[in-house]
Amino acid sequence: MKIGDFEIEMPDPPLQDPHCIAILKPWINVGNVGKIVLRRLGKMYASERIGKLERPSKFYDFTRYRPEIRLRGDVRSVRVPNTRISYARRPGSNDLVLLELLEPHAFAEDFNDSVVDLVKALGVTRYVQIGGMYDSVPHSRELSVTGSARGWEPPEGFGNVSIGKSRYQGPTSMTSQISERIFSDLKLETLSLMVHLPLYLKLDDDYAGSARILKILSELYGFSSRLPEVEMGEKQYDQVSPAMLDNPQLKEMVERFERETDSDTSGDPGSGDSASPEGISLSPEIEQFLSDVAETDAGTENDGSDSPRG
Repeated sequence: MKIGDFEIEMPDPPLQDPHCIAILKPWINVGNVGKIVLRRLGKMYASERIGKLERPSKFYDFTRYRPEIRLRGDVRSVRVPNTRISYARRPGSNDLVLLELLEPHAFAEDFNDSVVDLVKALGVTRYVQIGGMYDSVPHSRELSVTGSARGWEPPEGFGNVSIGKSRYQGPTSMTSQISERIFSDLKLETLSLMVHLPLYLKLDDDYAGSARILKILSELYGFSSRLPEVEMGEKQYDQVSPAMLDNPQLKEMVERFERETDSDTSGDPGSGDSASPEGISLSPEIEQFLSDVAETDAGTENDGSDSPRG
């Protein structure tokens, strides 16, 4: 079945009051947080793939999102970057639509139209967008999560999330219009959740950030928060403190972030659903430190570094 630019195999029977959980790569998916969360939900509820863009080359520049050669035994195949849709049934509860959005390079209006049409056709009742961004936060404290909710009221104290209206101004993605249109045009409930990750770690897979989002979703959907990502995240972050002993500059930075977090002087730890790493204001010494780290990383990466992480 064709829905906009998607080729979809509609679930039979239809989904029961489904909630859509969406991620956007690579714009707000640092640490692969969104991808890890969707992967866990997919395993937990035995999700099934139902569709993707029929002709992804309409939207994507494949010199920027590189196709990948895969080998399974002696069988060789090419995996083409695409936006992919899965669903999961939850008996007696809201089913889930898992939407892995890949940010388009062209025809963004058509892309947005197709996603909105897809959400409507699947009968989605709530659209949840999750992601991660770098911020001036320490690894030694609970990771901050900010976001916004429209059309419904989250429970009081929900996940220790800072829910409010975004005041961010600056660069964003054309796909940011999707959530706005789903709320204003389709009159559906929306929720955004953005976990703030320590900007000095730059982990390819940040399991602590993923675990933080999963714990919040467990409050909404009633699954156990005892998940592998929790322990994996703790082990990742536990390795940072010993490393600080030999790096006084890093130690000073972390202590500063700890003081700022503990005093909570900002009153606005994040920028909600339009958050952007470009919106963070850093001291000159931290910018220099991160620049030095980036130069070191660049010297160790191969020529394939133009492909997205996530």
